[in-house]
Amino acid sequence: MPLNLSFTHLAVIAVVALVVLGPERLPEVARTAGSLYREWKRIRGELEGEVRQVVDELREPFLEQVQGIHETVRDVVDDVKGRPAPTAPVPDGAIDVPPLAAALPTLAPSTGLLSPGPDMTPDLPSLAPPADPDTFVPYEPPRA
Repeated sequence: MPLNLSFTHLAVIAVVALVVLGPERLPEVARTAGSLYREWKRIRGELEGEVRQVVDELREPFLEQVQGIHETVRDVVDDVKGRPAPTAPVPDGAIDVPPLAAALPTLAPSTGLLSPGPDMTPDLPSLAPPADPDTFVPYEPPRA
């Protein structure tokens, strides 16, 4: 958490430290505080480096697997879309395979391949018989 101290804040802190510690002990306390701060920064840097190294070691095998899956998915998507895959060209004597999209049927209502699916309307209980449209019931407000 960064401290947002202006020059006036630092000046007030310095005056209070001078009054509390005195001019004899203030340089010694300032040197000690500086050395503690440097030591804290050194330890923090070493710890961050070690944590980063461990995380990289744990992440590396997963990255290889994810990259392999990504390439496979990209090749399948390119096959479905009918685009040539950005892999190596087909060597001589290899079989030319048409894209996967050409082999899949088109799902449209006119092909008869679409199913309407099950009827999902819920069966609700009837709470009252439907009202007769010719019946007129006048509204009477309640009496207090």
